[in-house]
Amino acid sequence: MTMSREQSGREQQMRTDMETGFTDQAWAVGMVLCPARENCVSTFGLRALYKPLKNGRVPMHRGTFGDPCPGAYKKPATPPLQLRPSP
Repeated sequence: MTMSREQSGREQQMRTDMETGFTDQAWAVGMVLCPARENCVSTFGLRALYKPLKNGRVPMHRGTFGDPCPGAYKKPATPPLQLRPSP
């Protein structure tokens, strides 16, 4: 299924917001983004969040066809997410 340009833009904006290290979602606190960015094979694409391993690296994740992600077991490019401070 192909995303519309509008959906793709929203997903990219969501990823950009999370790359600042902050989120509005309490469930996402402490999670990290895959450092592979657009090359991540996860079915969640740019929005994929992972609970970091004890060593701080991104856990193994695979695509639909079982291909390992190039970002697996690498250090995330951003710190774990925190709640966005109130203005």
